[in-house]
Amino acid sequence: MRIKYRLSILIFALMIIFSLAAEAQNPKLLFNGQEISWESIKVIKGRTLISARFISEKFGDEIEWDNKYKKLKINSNGVGVLLEINNRIALIDNKPMPLDAKPRLIDGQVMVPLRFLTRLYGGKLSWDANTKSINYTTNRVNNISVKTFHRNSKVVIDLDSLTKYDLNLYHQPTRLVLDINNVSLNKVKNLIPINSTMIKRVRVSQYKFDPAIVRIAVDINSMSSYHIVEDQSQLILNIQNNSQVITSSIISDVNDLKKEFDLSKRKIVIDAGHGGHDPGAIGVMGLQEKQVNYQIAKKVEALLKEKGFNTIMTRDNDYFISLSKRAERANRINADIFVSIHANSNARASASGTATYGHWDATKDNWALAWYVQSEIIKRTGLQDNGLKAANFAVLRQTDMPAILIETAFLSNPSEEKLLASKEFQQRSAEGIVAGIEKYYENKKEN
Repeated sequence: MRIKYRLSILIFALMIIFSLAAEAQNPKLLFNGQEISWESIKVIKGRTLISARFISEKFGDEIEWDNKYKKLKINSNGVGVLLEINNRIALIDNKPMPLDAKPRLIDGQVMVPLRFLTRLYGGKLSWDANTKSINYTTNRVNNISVKTFHRNSKVVIDLDSLTKYDLNLYHQPTRLVLDINNVSLNKVKNLIPINSTMIKRVRVSQYKFDPAIVRIAVDINSMSSYHIVEDQSQLILNIQNNSQVITSSIISDVNDLKKEFDLSKRKIVIDAGHGGHDPGAIGVMGLQEKQVNYQIAKKVEALLKEKGFNTIMTRDNDYFISLSKRAERANRINADIFVSIHANSNARASASGTATYGHWDATKDNWALAWYVQSEIIKRTGLQDNGLKAANFAVLRQTDMPAILIETAFLSNPSEEKLLASKEFQQRSAEGIVAGIEKYYENKKEN
């Protein structure tokens, strides 16, 4: 009898221990106040992981599992995200982002770090000691609408909740740029054409990750003033159009037409890609991309100065500068255009030619710059024309002016590596870039 009693006590104690262990391994997770099944959560070495299926169900993004290479692909607002099992580095449009925990494959489920979701989608993670639960509260831009009146227009942005934001006015072309912090997009159109007397269009993009920032750019036809107000979970951008003020502004613009196209007032940022400890691509004969980029960039700078342009180099020697710093410098000086110079590389040694990139949300004006530059380079070098390409490169995404990135030739192609090493080819490439910039400004004068 005593043995049975002791056995019952032991079984009861083991049940409590296993129950506590299960609870410790699978904490309660509330998503916008709704409890998530414990099967979707794992805790490994103090780090909470969430099933990849959760991403598709709660955020509506497409996910694709590559079982052969153990990689998870996420398509988030047109941005490609790649995570690899047991790899602490995620790639967002081929740009690395360190993770606080490795993605894992557990019981047939792909599990990703919970904190990674806030870096991708924004929102807030918090711990509730009373309920012993993790709370994930999302914050998304759910809708953007535009209301136009005779002398007033409103851009209404609906959010889950208000958060910090930054509103700036830029010129050439005139636009209001609203950056909303710690948020993501929830099935919102990337382009809203308006074409009223005040607003030309509204462009929307997931501007940054880690932190997640949504950028809303309102292209202006005419306005006299603007202000933003907060109303519960809405941001309302008010744009006024006072005809008297605008008339005087137009007169001023006509009187200053010559000044507007004074080349010495055109600030052109020339960005030599890579540098310092970041060599970029390396050719089969050892030629480093950072060296070629800088040599071509210096030739572009010299030619532009000869023609009277105001030039600024993002780096004037062989040192490292982050992508964000390159864009920040161009934005800070209110540059007119941004030209980033690179050399390409490919696993296939036969890959060849020149391409020019713009951001996929770039304006027609931006694509015009890319087209002129690409065309003029090809005329002078005779390389294969790989055309214009859209990408989400940081220097294209984070700059506030027309920006292009040029891949002059392939270092991975032995014959093109020899060309890139030659001063003659570098000079022809530089002349093509400058000729393209000149044609871009000539076209702006005519229009």
